[in-house]
Order: sequence, then structure tokens, then C-alpha cells
Amino acid sequence: MKKWIITGTVLAVGITAYVVLLGAGDTKKGDEMPFAFAQKGDLVIDVLEGGNIQALNFLEFRNEVKLPNGIKILEIIEEGYYVTEEDVAKGKVLVRLDQSELEEAIVDHDVEFQQTDALYAEAKQNIEIQESEALSEIKAARQSLRFALLDFQKFVGADAARETLRKLGLPFDNDSLSAYETEATDLIVSAFDADKGAGSAPDESDDSNIASFALVANDSLAANVNFSSLLKEEVLGDGEAEQTIRRMRDEALLASSELSVVEESVEGAKRLHQREFITKQTLENELVGLDKARLALQRTETELELFRDYEFPKEAEKMLSLYEEALLSLIRTKREKLALMSQIYAKYRTVKRRYELELKKRGNLEEQLASCVIRASQVGLVAYGGANTDYYTSRYYDGITSGATLKVGQPIITIPDMSKLGVEVKIHESHIKKVQLGQKVYITAESVPDKTLVGRIAKVAVLPDSNASRYNPSLKVYPATVEIEGTHEFLKPGMSAKVEVIVDELENVTYVPVQSVFVENGEHFVFRKTLGGYERQVVEIGAHNNDFIELRKGLEEGDQVYLKMPDDYEPAQVDKSRLARRPVPAGPQPDKSEEATTASEDVKPRPDKNA
Repeated sequence: MKKWIITGTVLAVGITAYVVLLGAGDTKKGDEMPFAFAQKGDLVIDVLEGGNIQALNFLEFRNEVKLPNGIKILEIIEEGYYVTEEDVAKGKVLVRLDQSELEEAIVDHDVEFQQTDALYAEAKQNIEIQESEALSEIKAARQSLRFALLDFQKFVGADAARETLRKLGLPFDNDSLSAYETEATDLIVSAFDADKGAGSAPDESDDSNIASFALVANDSLAANVNFSSLLKEEVLGDGEAEQTIRRMRDEALLASSELSVVEESVEGAKRLHQREFITKQTLENELVGLDKARLALQRTETELELFRDYEFPKEAEKMLSLYEEALLSLIRTKREKLALMSQIYAKYRTVKRRYELELKKRGNLEEQLASCVIRASQVGLVAYGGANTDYYTSRYYDGITSGATLKVGQPIITIPDMSKLGVEVKIHESHIKKVQLGQKVYITAESVPDKTLVGRIAKVAVLPDSNASRYNPSLKVYPATVEIEGTHEFLKPGMSAKVEVIVDELENVTYVPVQSVFVENGEHFVFRKTLGGYERQVVEIGAHNNDFIELRKGLEEGDQVYLKMPDDYEPAQVDKSRLARRPVPAGPQPDKSEEATTASEDVKPRPDKNA
């Protein structure tokens, strides 16, 4: 690669010298101007920049002690000392800072921290106790609610209870109870948060937050239920009331059957008494039995009617009312415990926040104390300051030496990783569009100019370097990192180096000097030398730079072109109306005049392979 670059440079110099000599001879004649030949061959388009070799990976130690007046260096290893593996194994001390002021601060902080720790432990214990009590009471209220529902279902039957509760809009099973409790809890929490946000305590007289449950505080829904209709519609299931009614019906049926038997027995006794087969006393005994059977039947029928008309509605309403009260009791218990736990949580959060701040402060002090002693942890050379310290940041800090005072965040020492080196360069804004990640780069260290290294573009900044434009706002450069392939013992961090970024490699193209191409009305052209003088030749340009420009159409190899505009050439007048009617192509367009007169890259000709 280097060989053909050198060969191309020599060829370019030769062509330029030939042109100059030829132009000088023609000037003497007065009938010709300087010209050059259109050549065909390979072109290498590159960007040349300078930079410093740096370690891409490094171990940097900074001052982490945050004291108002800074901290002093008690002892520090000499710069250039090579940290060995034995030093790393033994934990050799590289830097020792004055930690006396930090130790005093830690002692003072311990007193405050112990008090805060005691308050935090008390608040934490209290919240656990109150949570346990609150959960126990809510659990008891929830259990009472389930038992009240079961009692109502047991009495009227599951189907009748479900239908009744559904009509009233009340929970009727475990799933609806769970949904009811969830909705109620959400409403309680939202109402409580609204009251708390307004800066007032919850209004106990405001029942709007439970209106969706169809519960009226001054009346009972059970009072509006016609339980007698359940008997008429015969919708009672196998509940306790249905079993009672069945038992009473059976008793009445049995009494009726016994009455029929007794009546037949009395009729038979009467016939026997008429025939004087039995005594009158025996007949009278049969008649007494008849009266008893009639009274038993009447009693059972009366008990059934009383149960159906009075006892059943009363017990059903009573159990439904208990169920309603259990629903309200659960909501009330949750409201009370939420208000109580909110106060406890607020106190706990305050104490916890204070504890965390003190704990963080204590940990920070201990970390700062530990950072006062820097030990060897990586093999390499010791360098004072930071790896990326530049002129502007270095002016802010004092020099690193024993007895110097360090500021917060000031770099102390750096141990670079020599196995992976690179070059930090700054790309001018005129070149930045041509530089892409992964492009091949050739690096030459100024101290070792006879060796050329290969690398790749590893990183390109999105924004320009603010420090570079601090004193020259018009200067815009973009930091970029070049990664050097392989390891090289002769390279050292801080060496100056030249970087050649290979932007493109054009093969077998026609090119001429850039000063031979002109622009007129948006059209590129050259002045081709002819036997009778010159000819204006329109061309299509390609890649270019300060030295050469590619011509895709318009000239052939060996054609001669003038390097300046002939004196007798009169440019055509620009038709501004025609230019105004010319459609503007979509998307960003390159600056044609800049393409023809300036260059973003250094272009070197590659000699023809057949030469």
C-alpha cells in the first residue's frame, strides 16, 4: 500500500513539473497556456489528520473525597513506575491521601446515625404490629360477612338467596363478595386520597363513596323484600325454612291420616255399640280419641300457617339485615384501618427517609475514606493526571505531586492498557461527511516514520468538540477514535501520529487536475486543447480533491485540457428566468462549485497496473 502511494506521489509531482515546464515554455511563445493530460488509472481518496496515540482501555483514579478545601497528597508513586504482577498481588500502595478530616467527620456522624437508627427500628416495629392488628380485624369482619351470607343461604336456600340478593344489587357468592370488597376498597382509597389531597380529614358523614353498593344508612333493604312471595312462587330450595315447612306439612298430613283412622274406628264403634257388642264407655273413649286427632290436625295446620305468614318473613328479614350490617361493618373497618395505617405509614416513611439519608451519608463517608488509599490493581506504567486531560481541563487543576491539594474529581494517576492502543483525532467539519465507522486507516507515528500501522475508525462524535471552538467559534472539529490493529512495543501513549483515512479507492478511472474543471449555469466543463485552439467540453464529474477530480464522461485518456480559462472566452449570460423554472431535485444536493474548486479529501493517484 505504502509503495503505490509513494509511486503515485512521485508520478503526480512529475506531471505537475511537466505541466509547469510546458506552461513556462508556452508562455514565452505567447500562443499557448498551461495544460495537462487526462490520465486513466487508480485513485486513492483519503483524509489526513494528526492526533495523539492513547490507550483505548485504561484504569484511571480520581479524587473521590468531597471536602470543601480539598485533600492533600501524603505520598504518591513516581511517574513512569511500571506496576508489575507482584505489585498487584501484594496490593502495593500507589497513592495515599490525608484522611484525618474524614475520620473526624465519621465520628461526628456516628452519634446522629445511632439516634436515627433507633427511631427507624421503633417505627418499623410499630408498623408491623399495627398491620397485624388491622389485618386481623379485617379478616374477622370478612369472616362475619361470609357467615352472615351462609346463614341467609341456609335459611331461604341457595337459589332463593341468590335471586333475592341479585335483585337488591348485593353480593350473592364468594366471587361477587370478592369483587364487592375490591370495589369498595378502591373507592375508600380514592376518597381518602382526595380528602388527604384537599388537606382535610375524611368526612364520615359522606357516604357517596359507597353509593354504588345500593346501601342506605338510614334504612334496610331487607325491609323492602316481600319474602312471602318466595313461598307463593315456591322458589325456596333445600334451605332450613323449606325443611321446616316440609316437616310441618308432614305432621299435618300425618295428623290428617290419624284423624281418618280414628273416624273409621269411631264409626265401627258406633255400630258395635248399637248391637251391644261394646260398652258405652268404650264408645266414649273412641270419641275422645277422635277429638284429640282433630285437635292435633288443627294444631299442625295452625303452626304451618304461622310459620309461613310470620316466622319465615321475620327470620328471613333478620338474616338479610345481619348480612347487610356485615357488609357495612367490613367497609367501616377498612375505612378506620386505612386512616390509622395512613398515619403510621406517614410517620414510618419520614423516619425511613431520614434513616436512608444518614445511611447513605455514612456509606459515602466510608467510600471516601477507602479511596484515600489507592493500591495497584492493574499491570502497566503509571502516568500522572487523566487519560483524556486536555489543555482546558488541565488549567483547572494543580499539578500532581506530593503535598499538592486535590479538588473533587481531579484525575490523580492513570494506568493505560498497552495491549489496545488507538489515536484520538479531530476531523474538520469539511471532512466529517466522508468519515464512517469501520473505514480503513493507516497510522504513522512521528517518532517512527518508517513504520506504517493499520487501523479502523472505531468511533465518531455526533457533535463538534466544544473546547476546540471555545476561543474560535468558527472552528468545528469532531473527535474521532482510531483503533490500531495488533500490539506494537515501540508505541507509547502520548506519541504524535499522522492518520490517513481511506475514504474510497477508485480503480481504472479518468481524472484531471481540479483546476481544469469549471462551472457555468450549473454545468461542469473543461477547455480541451485542439489543433486550432480550444474547445469547450461538457463533462460529468465524480470524486475529487485539491489535486485531481474524476471525470466519468466527456474526455478520454490522453486528451489535453487547459488549466485556466482562456482570455478570449466569454461566458454565456445566465438566463435567470430559465434557472427559476428549473425543477429543484428532491433531497439535499452537493455544492457543485465547492466540488469543482475545493476538496474534502487528499487524493493521490495510483499508478496504472499496466504501466
